[in-house]
Amino acid sequence: MTKNLLSNKTIKKTSKVIHKNVNSSLNYIGSEASELKTNLMASYKKNTFIWNIFIIIVIIVCYLILIKNKSINKLSDVIVNPIYLFKNKIEPMKMKRPFLNIFDDKGNMTNVVFITHPFTRKECIKQYNEAKKKGNLFLGMSSYCEFPAIVSNPHDVLHDPTIDAWAKYNYYELTEGWCHCFRDPEKYITDPIIKKALISESDFAPFDSHKPDLNVKKEYDFIYVCLKDNDKCEDGWQSYNRNWELAQKCLDIMCKKHKLKGLLVGRINCKVPDSCHQMMELTDFLEYSKFIPLYNKSKFIFVPNKSDASPRVLTEAMCFNLPILVNHNIVGGWKYVDPKSGESFKDENDLEKKLDNFIKKVNNNEYQSRQHFVDNYGYINSGKKLLDFVEECIPSNKLNFSSSTTKYLKPAV
Repeated sequence: MTKNLLSNKTIKKTSKVIHKNVNSSLNYIGSEASELKTNLMASYKKNTFIWNIFIIIVIIVCYLILIKNKSINKLSDVIVNPIYLFKNKIEPMKMKRPFLNIFDDKGNMTNVVFITHPFTRKECIKQYNEAKKKGNLFLGMSSYCEFPAIVSNPHDVLHDPTIDAWAKYNYYELTEGWCHCFRDPEKYITDPIIKKALISESDFAPFDSHKPDLNVKKEYDFIYVCLKDNDKCEDGWQSYNRNWELAQKCLDIMCKKHKLKGLLVGRINCKVPDSCHQMMELTDFLEYSKFIPLYNKSKFIFVPNKSDASPRVLTEAMCFNLPILVNHNIVGGWKYVDPKSGESFKDENDLEKKLDNFIKKVNNNEYQSRQHFVDNYGYINSGKKLLDFVEECIPSNKLNFSSSTTKYLKPAV
């Protein structure tokens, strides 16, 4: 009994001590809170304007996040580019030719897409409208002959200006700007208002994977790509585009006078100049994986093409450090010719005048075509230029990426 009473007395005493300490702590906290409150109020009264601005910003940010239902990946996106919050919902859409998706430097698909070819199927405009509803925007890209002008190749259905591909669509109205390959853009791009930039699809050749192999023996002086149009080797789209008519005159000079050994890709069983029978090797069409190694076996590339807008073989050859011999009158690709990369010619007579000096420089390894390409084109240099052009043509609140945190853009080539 006594033990229980002592126990109860101990409990009561302990309780009083705890109660006293709690009250003391609460009074202390209360005084601290009161002091904090007083300091905050004093700070607010002293800096009323700054505090009001801060509170308004916090309220606006919270409101926009809730109302717009935006998911913000990084706070820096909002700090660096506050207009990010005002973006509508954007869904980048994977598209196929004539469209070409554009990616950022991190490999993310953007909502900017190239139109590289006229709409030859009803599916094209359906795909365009679907992507537009999802917030995708478009730039023109002159990757096909003279597009957006009427195609000059008489063997091409797009040579006819009355077909739906031309009659039904105004490609300037479908795009925000135009990337082109032309020396005289006004000749082909007739809209005087649309923004233009000298950027080609072929600018983005993968120089980091296409590299010269010095261990491979050079078997040919030059390589020339001209696919045959049919088994009878009659004239067609390829022969016109690759300028087979001029090429034969030039090949005769290169074989007969200069004894150059050439590789003609894609024109097997077709007639070549008599002087080239023993000097040229012909192949059939080659798969890409089998074609690419042939650059390492060649000393330079011959490109007499005329209506070619974006000659991929030209910049691929430059990646492998092949000097370039290019038709001055080519629609696109003329810009790659530089004293460091090679030479251009206007016809067979002009070629004959320039060939001696060109071959001498090739044999002396005086050209640095790969370095010229890497220094001026490729996904880094041309990618930065493309990013700047996108920013010029499209407001930042309509893009699904922040240009301030993006290094470059590149098409999916």
